[in-house]
Amino acid sequence: MIKNLIFDWGNVLIDVSVERFAKSCKAFGIQFADDEVGSAHKAGFFLEYEKGNLSDCEFRNEIRARASVILSDEEVDSVWNGMLGRIPVEKLQLLYMLKDTYNLYLLSNTNSIHWNTFSKKSFDYRGLNADDFFKGIYLSYKLHTAKPDSVIFHKAVEDAGIDVRETLFIDDSFANCMTARSLGMSVLHYKPGDNLESCILKELEQKEMI
Repeated sequence: MIKNLIFDWGNVLIDVSVERFAKSCKAFGIQFADDEVGSAHKAGFFLEYEKGNLSDCEFRNEIRARASVILSDEEVDSVWNGMLGRIPVEKLQLLYMLKDTYNLYLLSNTNSIHWNTFSKKSFDYRGLNADDFFKGIYLSYKLHTAKPDSVIFHKAVEDAGIDVRETLFIDDSFANCMTARSLGMSVLHYKPGDNLESCILKELEQKEMI
């Protein structure tokens, strides 16, 4: 029986638009390779930043080095934060409904600028915040490793003290889901735009029938 639900943040809960980020970059002449920034995974210095191996200052300077104009810290942050949108209220309602029945956890590849800018306002619902929804929050930049590397999964599971066989992992990345499955978790490969509540309840119902 499933007792634990581990959620990804980007594209499962909060809306992500790489296209919006790319458009902002183009406006300032910021150039990056197609494989450096994706909706599910990043590479190069973007990945190093999400692993916490670059400071906010170092990351901003990397962005500046690729721009055709001089950018302030605030302008760099605005471009970078333009990638993220909001968590739809129906998904917050879903977390609110699930949290009293299941142990909820968050496992995300993210960085300090995104998290510090969006974590409080994106989870604001009925006076609650992220810590009220999740029993544990595991972020790549704090753990210095990122999905799909199994190390970040091991760190999260060990800290949470949960049984992988009683855990459903929900992510929009196929590679992340495959790592979770290899460790013994049940997985839901969520496709952005699908009804998250229906997908989760269907998966839980199937697990209860086994």
